[in-house]
Amino acid sequence: MNNIIDNYIQIFEQLRKEMKWKVSDKKILMMIASLYAMNKKDFQIERFLKIADEIKDRSGYFSYMRSESRYTAAAILDVNYDDPETKVSSLFEIYEDMIKEKFSRGIFTYIAASVLLKITVDLDYHSLIVKGKETYNAMKKEHPFLTSSEDYPLAVLLASENRENVIQRSEYFYDQLNQNGFYKGNNLQFISHILSLNNEESEKDLLNRTVYVFDSFKEKGIKPKATYYPTMGMLALLPNEELDMEIITDVYDRFNQEKHFKWQKDINLILAVSFYVKDKLKQPNLTETSLYTTMETILQAQQAAMAGSVAAAAAASSNH
Repeated sequence: MNNIIDNYIQIFEQLRKEMKWKVSDKKILMMIASLYAMNKKDFQIERFLKIADEIKDRSGYFSYMRSESRYTAAAILDVNYDDPETKVSSLFEIYEDMIKEKFSRGIFTYIAASVLLKITVDLDYHSLIVKGKETYNAMKKEHPFLTSSEDYPLAVLLASENRENVIQRSEYFYDQLNQNGFYKGNNLQFISHILSLNNEESEKDLLNRTVYVFDSFKEKGIKPKATYYPTMGMLALLPNEELDMEIITDVYDRFNQEKHFKWQKDINLILAVSFYVKDKLKQPNLTETSLYTTMETILQAQQAAMAGSVAAAAAASSNH
């Protein structure tokens, strides 16, 4: 795990030096560095900037991809493919297809398009786009005021998993967790969907483990904010004996002491958990299980959600 952390800090430093005039929000650089570190992809600044330029050239004059968001999209393509530049046109094609299926224009649709690009093996994007919109509509039917374009990446991932009763199962978790001290809202919806992807275990066991993780945060002096709910869900999916809050808080504290990270405590905690989970997934007892694939999917959903939120917040502040 130290490898991931050292890499992350090193890549962030490189990005900060090279891009301080290009990117106004440090959180975007943290996000990009974490993508490279977690996916163990060698970071080459020239290649990265070339992909970002390719995205800018391909986008329309008023497109979201002309803004700083293109750097997030470039990183997502770079960490997932050996030939990222050739995927730029596919990304825009999927995006336009999503717009035709009534997804709204914006950064979250681009992030969802990049998720689709990665998970669609047989290149049949269209049927998954349709299923993704159906899943999103089902989510919106349950929670009309909570569900927004922020949920697009999660909706397409849920659709790709093709599980039965995902929405019904997630409603059980939504209600039960709310009764156990979790606040209603979009983050509770997100963690409910995360838990619903695990069909191997009973709902009661998963619920108990999630409450246990919630309490563990409090014991370590970490306020269990709603922003942290999705990360709690990831930890609750790990077998009980694999949860070591000591290691997570050590990493969290280390990030909080870093000069450039100390004002970003929420991202620091989310990344500490993500790095921890990524490291756990290397263990032989987990790689062989179906839980491994589910956890990888969830990590991807978490990364996509964070990347989208950070890029959207930066875009909103630069418009003022």
